[in-house]
Amino acid sequence: MDLAEIRKKAKAQNVAEGSSSRRESNRQTSARRASTIQGVPEEHGHQPPAHSPEKQPLAPPADRQDPLDVLFSECKDLQLATEETYYQGLVGGGGSEDYAEARREWLTFFLGKEEYALDIEGVGEIIKPIGITEIPRAPEYILGIISLRGVVIPIFDLKRRLRLGVTEETSSSRIVVCQQDDRVAGMLVESITQVVRIAERNIEPPPSMLPDLDGDLVKGVGRQQGRLLILLNLTEILISEHVDH
Repeated sequence: MDLAEIRKKAKAQNVAEGSSSRRESNRQTSARRASTIQGVPEEHGHQPPAHSPEKQPLAPPADRQDPLDVLFSECKDLQLATEETYYQGLVGGGGSEDYAEARREWLTFFLGKEEYALDIEGVGEIIKPIGITEIPRAPEYILGIISLRGVVIPIFDLKRRLRLGVTEETSSSRIVVCQQDDRVAGMLVESITQVVRIAERNIEPPPSMLPDLDGDLVKGVGRQQGRLLILLNLTEILISEHVDH
């Protein structure tokens, strides 16, 4: 082989190697470009990975409301049940107006260990015991008389009037000034409890036999929140030929 052929063969080999090197370089460049387009960082770029922002909790929709707020906003006339309306619903009675009309108010007080009541319609006022002037030949249950704003009225020991003993006057004792038609008298009781409202259906007639108690003086027995109240007949209590005003 002469020198010209050796040079020609070497030149052809160099050209082939250069072409192969250029094809490999183009292939690597294309791969880097594709990786960059897909968001993958270059292998030899030594760039720190970008930190993704922390996920924030999703806020509730602006139009979402509390179910209770929605309920009360839609039911503006909604009223909570009271003891009376609850009981009315249990017994299945009529409307609230009928229920209210069927109730009466009573002033309750103690005589000894028992609780009694007078119809509030017959009660004028309640006062502390004041100086009582005794009167001769009066029944034992009439303690005497007092002057109340210029009006002279007799004072009954209500416990004696009911034949239950004698009222012991204490700091809790009160005089209940009552009036029935043209009769006025004060009733000495041991202590005042409260004014209660009792439905007519909760008032039972007095028992046919009441020990130690005149049945004519009792109007009935009332049931109030688990208590039994003896409801007195004010008209009969005030009837006495010895009562003088």
